[in-house]
Amino acid sequence: MMIQNIMKHQSTSIILASICLPLQLLAQKNSSSIHHRPTPGNKLEEVTVSVHSVKRKLFIESAQMGKTDLPVSLLLKAPAIGGEQDIIKALQLTPGVKQGTEGSIGMYVRGGGNDENLITLDGATIYNAGHLLGFFSLFNNTTLKEAQLYKSSFPAQYGGRMSSVLDVRTKDASLQDYHTQVNIGTITSSANVQLPVVKDKMSLMLAGRRTYIDKVMKSVPYYFYDLNGKLVFKADERNRFYLSSYYGDDVLRSSNLNSKNEDQKQIATNIKMGNKVWSAKWNRLSANNLFASDLNLSYSNFKYLVDGRADNNILSVRSAIRDYNGRYDIRYSGINGHKITSGIHATYHYFNPNIVNTSGPQMALFTNSAGKKIYNTEAAVYVNDEITLNAKCLLAAGVRLSGMATGGKNYISPEPRIGFKYSLSEASSLKLSYARMTQYLHLVSSSSLALPTDLWYPVTDNIKPGISDQLSIGYYHTIPSMDISISTELYYKRMQNLLEYKEGALLVMNNDYEKELVHGCGEAYGAELFVSKTAGRFTGWLGYTLSFATRRFDSLNGGKQYYARYDRRHDLSLVAMYDITPKWSISTTWIYATGSPFTGQVSQYIVPSPGLTGVEALPAYTGRNELRLSASFRTDMDLQYKFKVSKRVKADAHLSVYNVFNRTQPYTVQRVPDEKNNGYKYQQKGLFGTITAASLNISL
Repeated sequence: MMIQNIMKHQSTSIILASICLPLQLLAQKNSSSIHHRPTPGNKLEEVTVSVHSVKRKLFIESAQMGKTDLPVSLLLKAPAIGGEQDIIKALQLTPGVKQGTEGSIGMYVRGGGNDENLITLDGATIYNAGHLLGFFSLFNNTTLKEAQLYKSSFPAQYGGRMSSVLDVRTKDASLQDYHTQVNIGTITSSANVQLPVVKDKMSLMLAGRRTYIDKVMKSVPYYFYDLNGKLVFKADERNRFYLSSYYGDDVLRSSNLNSKNEDQKQIATNIKMGNKVWSAKWNRLSANNLFASDLNLSYSNFKYLVDGRADNNILSVRSAIRDYNGRYDIRYSGINGHKITSGIHATYHYFNPNIVNTSGPQMALFTNSAGKKIYNTEAAVYVNDEITLNAKCLLAAGVRLSGMATGGKNYISPEPRIGFKYSLSEASSLKLSYARMTQYLHLVSSSSLALPTDLWYPVTDNIKPGISDQLSIGYYHTIPSMDISISTELYYKRMQNLLEYKEGALLVMNNDYEKELVHGCGEAYGAELFVSKTAGRFTGWLGYTLSFATRRFDSLNGGKQYYARYDRRHDLSLVAMYDITPKWSISTTWIYATGSPFTGQVSQYIVPSPGLTGVEALPAYTGRNELRLSASFRTDMDLQYKFKVSKRVKADAHLSVYNVFNRTQPYTVQRVPDEKNNGYKYQQKGLFGTITAASLNISL
């Protein structure tokens, strides 16, 4: 509860007796962070700690690098499409994180693929974090407490993905007070209720969100919804229990089976895709405050189904993933100059990627299949020690030993992690890190959207785990008087055992996807600049990335190296928020990005047709991803007005404009005739023009 209040109000009063020693240590390092208020008799009753100052100290003094830890409240101020502020879309505006298609939540971190990001919600794995083909994330803003993104220097407790970790935590409801929040938007509405079940002992948070596209536009029978719940039980001062849950679906139902038009073909479609996750945690702190432990149990379930009917012809396709996860983590600080973390993790995976059922006279082409059920067990043990070498040097050294057991082959991978920090001054430091990550699950995608041909596939006897090795070096600096933090990082990443569909792969009604996959490798390197300001009337950040990302597959592009799908040379984002008055504020983003590469058709061959009855034209293509779309430039704005409905009820109204100047953001290309040059040219198309939206948030 103490930490929650700090995060909520940015500064708070804390009774000295409960954390005397840590505050004394902070005071010795930076007296500007703590304000002592002595009373008669020299008794120190309380101190005030600024969260921003503590985070600035960690920014400089820890060995951690490649971490984005902006406050959720700041991230959610960034303007977004349709006025739907989104935590993932805000993170796409930070260095090293590339956006996929316009408006989507796909994250391509430091040259990695969208499947190379471990996304967790209260410790439970999320396999598909998107709604509406990936244009909205499943995170309900009213439930979020913190979101931490790791791009390098991964702590040893994290593993299972090659490129990044997004650790999202939901709020703990107050043990004393009742809170309600209602958001009414153009596309969705949401509500959040927090209440103490047993005062000072147990609290509950319940939240829900739903679109009403299907209610407003009857011709679009689609909607999605999210449900969140979290129960907190404080057994005593040293033991807390947490139970969290999430349930959400995308639903599309269309039917004319009841049509009275006898000449009309009877067609029905039912598509449902969603996540179901549960997690339970026991947090324990020892009597001497030197030992802490977390016991976590979680369950993740991602599934989709597609049912279609045309008269008497019926087709049904299903896919499912289920995880049962357990982990135990400990932290020990009883040895002078050492902070030790260790733990053991285990996950039981179930995959059934392609269940097909058909009936009807026109379905003879398709074969019924129960799918290829795969059961795997993934496990890991780790240990990490943060060692204070002297006043200037800090070393973080650890190793994670991971493995997965398949039906016929076992994979084991040691993953060393090391980080080093050298303090140049109280306000600046140099850092160096190396990390190896191993990924035992692959998402093989044929497009940039979340489609049924995008399948999670585990390692098998023939499919090897992906491995990434990343080396990073960076300079970090703070300007405390202005609440500004600055970082620059250089990185190099080598990736092995990447998967792609082979050319001409059969993607539909295929029960043996292994035959359609090929292995390859990749490289990514670049430089990042990040400047952020998190306190004051003017806040925001500037992010710039210079990056290169390549792939090489023996069976693709003639074995030659080519640029990855979302290789973008330059990526610049400026996010600015300004409190004009206590009631009025404005937020603006400016975005520039080099265009994505694509494969184009350059000419065509005239060849004899089969049977020599004539001729036909066959296309000739460029090298893989040899051409590029035009660069993207976009400006978004959000105007906010805060007011009081009554003494207890507060509200804020938003007016947002996406793509203020109505510039086309290249999404795809179409080959069209070029009459002027007697040939062909590519015509670029975008998804969205200017979109204006309004929303109202009410809190009690």
